Amino acid sequence: MKDRQLEIIRNSLLIIVVIFQICHLSWEYFNGGIVTHHILMRSDLPGISNWWGLIILPSLVFIAFIRIKKRLLTRAHEALSLSDFYRNILIGFMGMLLVSLLASLAFSFGLQNIAVYMLMGLMITALFIPLHKVECILGYVMGAAFFTGPVIPFIGVVLFSTVSVLSHYCFKPLLLRFKSVKKDAV
Repeated sequence: MKDRQLEIIRNSLLIIVVIFQICHLSWEYFNGGIVTHHILMRSDLPGISNWWGLIILPSLVFIAFIRIKKRLLTRAHEALSLSDFYRNILIGFMGMLLVSLLASLAFSFGLQNIAVYMLMGLMITALFIPLHKVECILGYVMGAAFFTGPVIPFIGVVLFSTVSVLSHYCFKPLLLRFKSVKKDAV
């Protein structure tokens, strides 16, 4: 995919995200006011408004395409073909979009236990699959933005992304090093 095609996709997604967020905020405004999420769900503590979605979602789209373009340019050392590269990005995005939609639906219908189990499952999955990649983060936040606004999922992303980064960049290299040392010792 050429740079121009990537820019067209980025700009189209930016427009879709901004229109979606404006529609969502308009609906909230005319149906009781823009939702504010209070820390620890206590109204006496500071709150975070869904207005932040106008900054968070477009910024995530923009950053995602910058990171994907950078990975595309530096993927010369990878054995993946270009179609496999884009398929992996699409699978990460759509998978996390689906997971966050299902978790948000479960939470909205009063099935908080299922939503919590799904989020714990994400934490465990993050140990083995690189959920810290920007397409996964974008998919998760976009999927849950309709139900909870983008602020809460963005905070949730920090948790499983941290687990994923620690797993893939700290623990995995240590385990591989210990494995090679043990192999050399035998």
